[in-house]
Amino acid sequence: MQIVDEVLNEPDIKRFLDTNQNAAERVRHAAERLRGQTDNVAALRKLLPSLAEQAISVFFSYKKKDERAAVTIVDVLRECAADKLNITFQAEFMQVIAGRPWRDKISKAVRAANWFILLLPDPSEELDWCLFETGLFEAQLTSADRLICLHHPDTAVPSPIEGYHAVAATLPEVEKFLHMVFVEDDPIFGLPPINRKVEKRIPELARRIVDAIRIPRSRMNRIVFEPWIEIQLDEATPFLNEEHLDSAALLSANKEALDLFGLIECRKTFGELRAGIEERHRDGRWRRELVHVISKISTGRKFFPIQAVFQSHTGRMYRPVALAIDRAGPAGPIQTYHITFAEEVTTADTAAMPGRLALLATLLRMTFRFRWEVLEPFTRGPLSRDDIARLDINLRRIKVDWQSRGSVGPEGILDLFEADQAKRLQEMFAAWSRVRNEEGTGELDIAIAKEDGERIPAILAAYLPTNQEFLELAADRFTAMIAETNQAPPVSTARAKVYAPTAGQDS
Repeated sequence: MQIVDEVLNEPDIKRFLDTNQNAAERVRHAAERLRGQTDNVAALRKLLPSLAEQAISVFFSYKKKDERAAVTIVDVLRECAADKLNITFQAEFMQVIAGRPWRDKISKAVRAANWFILLLPDPSEELDWCLFETGLFEAQLTSADRLICLHHPDTAVPSPIEGYHAVAATLPEVEKFLHMVFVEDDPIFGLPPINRKVEKRIPELARRIVDAIRIPRSRMNRIVFEPWIEIQLDEATPFLNEEHLDSAALLSANKEALDLFGLIECRKTFGELRAGIEERHRDGRWRRELVHVISKISTGRKFFPIQAVFQSHTGRMYRPVALAIDRAGPAGPIQTYHITFAEEVTTADTAAMPGRLALLATLLRMTFRFRWEVLEPFTRGPLSRDDIARLDINLRRIKVDWQSRGSVGPEGILDLFEADQAKRLQEMFAAWSRVRNEEGTGELDIAIAKEDGERIPAILAAYLPTNQEFLELAADRFTAMIAETNQAPPVSTARAKVYAPTAGQDS
């Protein structure tokens, strides 16, 4: 006990006790725990500020590229620390001292720390700055301090810090680390456990930390067989627009994606990538739908698959698919979006067909879809709210499919038929526009908006005979046009382009 009393009577320690009497018991306890250590006086002297504040001073060191993981880990530690961990780390530290001598500030914070936590997801990379900070901490390391290295389990701890407290990013190891932080006595000598109540949550917290320490990109060996890109948006919100998407950083693109966009080397942004294709009639629906889906994902909302397509430089049709996201832990910020491009093999290749015949073939396909995706399933009422939602989706998908694959307006369709047939079709179009139109004022539009499950089936059922009549007219005209094609010279590609679609219908 004499040794403890001698330590407590050191002039600067005694002055501290005189002005911080409420910390006297904690200081004595720390002195007793340090008894026998050759640096007991220096170690206790360094502990005094933390014992007075009853909070541990922590410096968190990491490389800039690992900032997302660092923020997640710091958030986990702070969430359950009840302000008993004073953590200094670059993401916040640099904001506070921007434009000031930050090296001196960092040096002061490192030297004052009781714990130094070093994050190393991939120690094979350059670690000069992290090891510089580690060296500052080691220079004043006492027997009361902790140097902790959080590292990926597949990577070795660098030799300069071998022998310190290494925590591999596995659930058992991180759970032990969190138990030490929150549950054990003397997290630093003289302080009680930080928060024993959090013990039941340790497995959940450990999972968040393990998920945050990602496999180093340099060690990944992902092989994607579809055209695939990985993009990063600074901020994806409900207000995301096409300009934001074009400015998204293009982190990766496989050879299949580069071939799709007619490129040899990866570009820096999504906008530079998609510039490799020419959008027919400036048709950017596929991009607008992709923006919509990313906005939904960023706000944690459900979304429907993208229906709009674009034509690659090879002539094939593709649509984007939101495949996956990378995020820091289960609830951390989204880091990247993975997008693939699926070829639309269900669409007939009409490149060799005369333009008018190709257009009528597409029209027939859409009419069949309208019959079996809209009329047949939804004319048997009453419809539930889910049924009405599916009907609305089916109508919209058929419309987008028609627009993306070469639609024309009513005039273009009428031009495909003989005069007497065209007159009857014009009557059909006028009748349908009173039911559903772009303004949303049609009888069916209003019934869908009001979720009228009784009225909708009756409206649709009235169009079963009309749909049958249209199919018969179109099929007869298709047969006649094939016969005409066999009797006439092949239509040139240039002529076919005259009939390229410009506008769309719902059916």
